[in-house]
Amino acid sequence: MRQTMIVSILIVGFWMTLSERITFESVAFGLAVNFIIYLLCKEFKIPADDKKVLNISSVSKYLVYLCLLIREIITSNIQVAKIVLSPRITISPTIFTYETKLKSQFHRAVLANSITLTPGTLTMELQNNVLTIHCLREEYAEGVINSKLEKILLEIEE
Repeated sequence: MRQTMIVSILIVGFWMTLSERITFESVAFGLAVNFIIYLLCKEFKIPADDKKVLNISSVSKYLVYLCLLIREIITSNIQVAKIVLSPRITISPTIFTYETKLKSQFHRAVLANSITLTPGTLTMELQNNVLTIHCLREEYAEGVINSKLEKILLEIEE
């Protein structure tokens, strides 16, 4: 219950930060949305192996992960833009499976979503620790296999 109250206060605080003016109506609306979010999410259960996903020492690693992900997204955007804007389409679509070393379901989902966020790649399926990935070009598969993103997530899991 205490954790729910803390999260609720943070959500309302975030809402008030985004509000142009703090009025009774905006606070009431923020509280109503907060209550709806609570009702929708109260049944979600975190698997036992994922309960300690976030701790003080891992926050800096998550920030490094986020910066690296943003860099990968920007780099991939440029590569895909070059493909799209070039007069000759030089794609060689490929689908492959990749077995991740990540143990946590949460981190597997983070990796799968990060691959999907990166232009030119798409995670089609995640079964246990096997990802099925579609790439716009075959060489993009090498980038997924030798991913620094997975290495950072592995460090966080330790």
